[in-house]
Amino acid sequence: MSRSLPLVRLSVLRPLVQGLRESGVDPESVLATVGLTEEAVQDDDEAVHVMVVHQFVENAATSARDKTFAASIGLRIDTSGWPMLQRATSEARTLGDFLNIYVSASNQVASSVLAYVEVRGETAVFGEQRLFEPTIEPAQNDGFMAALGFSILRRALAQHFDPSRITVVVCQPDVLPEAFSRCTCLAGDRMGFRIRFPSAWMALAVGPLHHTEQKRRLSDDYSEGFLSSFRKLLERRMGSGRVSAANAAELVAMKRGQLARRLSREDTDITTEIRRAEVVYAADQLSRSKRTVGDIAAALGYTDAANFARAFRKHTGLTPTEYRRNTASSPNQAHLEEIDQT
Repeated sequence: MSRSLPLVRLSVLRPLVQGLRESGVDPESVLATVGLTEEAVQDDDEAVHVMVVHQFVENAATSARDKTFAASIGLRIDTSGWPMLQRATSEARTLGDFLNIYVSASNQVASSVLAYVEVRGETAVFGEQRLFEPTIEPAQNDGFMAALGFSILRRALAQHFDPSRITVVVCQPDVLPEAFSRCTCLAGDRMGFRIRFPSAWMALAVGPLHHTEQKRRLSDDYSEGFLSSFRKLLERRMGSGRVSAANAAELVAMKRGQLARRLSREDTDITTEIRRAEVVYAADQLSRSKRTVGDIAAALGYTDAANFARAFRKHTGLTPTEYRRNTASSPNQAHLEEIDQT
């Protein structure tokens, strides 16, 4: 990537695009405000001027009506899916290893900032130094990056992590969510975030990133949040025709293979989740409306109502007609919850 212009690869926006969807905001409309598309965000090699990215993140927070929008996403980001963390996650043995690998990878993804980690006596500093003067205050961008750094420390250090020994410097501290309440949060300039912490932490083993059982639990915790959000997005998509695996991946700004790998952590797959969402939609419609079975099947993209009925019975043990009869007086909420947990 050229160092003559402050450029950033659009792939770094994928978690924010997903975050907009989870907030009930159409990301395409927000991307359009800065001349971007979701297709461009999915291109691993596409890069734009960093001010386009800064403006998008600010617009995203405004659209989501959440001043902590970007930082909240940074806190829960999946380290295995963030481009600059993939190698560090697989190779690092100590926090120092992790941060140094991250810095090296980060400086290959963006030419707009210089990521760094420094150790001076008893204090270590991890942060970014901008190589240009931004034309707007990059509050959301700094919040996201500070939260990402905070998340790295929290996940890597596990029981050794002590937020009261951390100082976070961003241009607008009020974009940081409640998770930072025990940290010292200070207002800085527009030229980059930084996190100060005890240098002794640099030598600590990155337990959750290498210990098999801890890593499995961390992955499970994150996946549960992802799976729940993904299911809600799928359910909202139902009723507008057939949903393909590619359509499902688009809902979370992923490629089909990426989504398949993510769902495999929960012992499920794309097809299973689509069928489950169809049943949830159909059960709700059968309980709450007078639409015919054929109409509901057509809304889900089935050309043959009999095929829909077989799929519904496989999941619920009842035909659509039997289900409607059983819930004629009132919606069978218990049964809908049972479907939701499958």
